[in-house]
Amino acid sequence: AIGTSGEIAKIKQEILNENALKAVFTLPNEIFYPGASASACCMVFEIGKKHNDSPYTFFGYYKDDGFKKKKNLGRVEQVDATTEKSKWVSIEKQWIDAYKESESIDGFSAIHKVTGDDEWLCEAYMKTDYAKLTEQDFQQTINDYLAYLVKEGKIHES
Repeated sequence: AIGTSGEIAKIKQEILNENALKAVFTLPNEIFYPGASASACCMVFEIGKKHNDSPYTFFGYYKDDGFKKKKNLGRVEQVDATTEKSKWVSIEKQWIDAYKESESIDGFSAIHKVTGDDEWLCEAYMKTDYAKLTEQDFQQTINDYLAYLVKEGKIHES
């Protein structure tokens, strides 16, 4: 999905010569927990239809599925405290509706024309929804940067 040069781009273009890339969904972190912590995405192709015949691809940033990682249990479905219903039910509907309607939603999805030379991930095309940023997000970023500087030996405690 992220390879854009050399042999990877060539293979991606060969795929698109015979198949249309309909959608790419960036999946939640640790979707395969326990067992693997790889970043994952899901690609949907229409087999046997050239990509140029339907050039726009839906990209979904589907990171939050309402599940939480619990030690010794794996990923556990969460319940909304006010409605006492599964968070996944409403999230699933939002995901499906956005895809079916080909909606471009800031911070969530994008529609873009891609080739084999491009990245095939939502992060490359979606717009950031700055309204969702909080003071806590800012503080976490500062803390992460400070931890990086200490780890790399660029600053020292005194």
